[in-house]
Amino acid sequence: MTSPRRRDRGRHFFASLTLLAAWLLGMPMAGEWIRTAGAKDEPPPKPKVACFALPTDEFSQKAAAVLNHVARENFERSDKFETVDVRSLIFASDSDNRLKLVEKAHGMLKAGKEEYDNLELDAALEKLQKAKEMYQKAAGRLGDGADYVETLLFIGAAFILSGDEEQGRMAFNEVAMFDKRRTLSAKTFPPSMIEIFNSVKEQVAASPVGQVLVKSNPPAAEVYLNGVFKGITPVTLAKVPEGRHFVRIEQDGFLPWGQTVDFFATHEESVEATLKVSGGRGEYQAKTKSVLGDLEADPPAFALVKLGEWTGANRLVMLKVTQRKNEISVAAVMIGLNPRKKLSYRTETFDITNSTFLARADAFVSSLYGKVKIPPAGGVAVGKKDPKESGGVIVTKRCNSNSDCAVGEMCTEEGVCVPYTPPKEQWYEKWWVWAIVGGGVAVATTVGVVTWYVLQPKRGAIEFTF
Repeated sequence: MTSPRRRDRGRHFFASLTLLAAWLLGMPMAGEWIRTAGAKDEPPPKPKVACFALPTDEFSQKAAAVLNHVARENFERSDKFETVDVRSLIFASDSDNRLKLVEKAHGMLKAGKEEYDNLELDAALEKLQKAKEMYQKAAGRLGDGADYVETLLFIGAAFILSGDEEQGRMAFNEVAMFDKRRTLSAKTFPPSMIEIFNSVKEQVAASPVGQVLVKSNPPAAEVYLNGVFKGITPVTLAKVPEGRHFVRIEQDGFLPWGQTVDFFATHEESVEATLKVSGGRGEYQAKTKSVLGDLEADPPAFALVKLGEWTGANRLVMLKVTQRKNEISVAAVMIGLNPRKKLSYRTETFDITNSTFLARADAFVSSLYGKVKIPPAGGVAVGKKDPKESGGVIVTKRCNSNSDCAVGEMCTEEGVCVPYTPPKEQWYEKWWVWAIVGGGVAVATTVGVVTWYVLQPKRGAIEFTF
């Protein structure tokens, strides 16, 4: 017969094993359960939107190109939607060697930065110079040019550390010319190098400026100078600093064109680009040929639905643009494709010569999916409401959209370019918080179960209650 003391030891040993098993198994399970139950519900997937602004006639092409840019930029910066890159969709079937060059340049840039970090400056310069040459050859595919600027920055830093300050200043000059708001981080670069870079920026700011006429064949294409949208061809760019700049020109149905150009302030420069037709342009024209019929129809017209399905989006935004002299009439519709339904419809008239045209057009696009007041044409731009004036808005002077800002910046609601800052992680989103909570719940549960078990009457014993 087993003695009571031995039975108690066995029971305590079993309780210890139970506690250990509950801790090992219950901690991650409880933590995950609490994290899932306590955290906010996962947001639904964002609607995927495709945007088009099409002219009703040849005279309206330039106005339509402006509104096409405004509409796509609007949805790209909105956190409510995922946007379809329509141009990439159109030339998806094209073989463009510039994309391969960009990929190779990315690899060279990464390798060059690693050599720089190891102070292998000659090897770093060799790789970084190759990356620079590749980026220049693929100028039309650089986008905002952030990687190219990064390459120039490390070339300048490597030259200065090697003792060649003159070459370093030349590279820094190109950086400041491309992005005048660029600053150097004290965590990466020494104070002496930051001082040199800042002095170069001051020289660039004082550089003579001139005008540049940009034309394209066909016309009505978007013009980007150093990655920043500047207008629609033909367009004269004013106050362009003397030096080397990147010009990029894009239009739906054509491959992007790009080139580095050296500008001189002594006379007006000109740039003329002949755009290469994309292989998908024929299909694009066929899809958009008859979509400007009845935009008010509900359910939407068949041609609109087919265009939306072709893009792979579940929402389609279509702007119908007509220009007569300086007046632009716009009808816009947003439709849902699953189910097929007209979600919103708006009309508005703009004066293309008014200083608030872009801001009003941006507010007009926003009104398709939100409660946005379109400001009057009397010089007030869209922005954050002024708390001092009921219904008023703050004038947007510095930027209307992210495309007006430099690389690494974003346009605020107040119309000011500020450095982009990713959202901070909340304390309840950190993994260790839920690990601690899960462990605590596991321990509390185990202690409760073991306590209950230990306090149960012994088997075979007789319990009397009086």
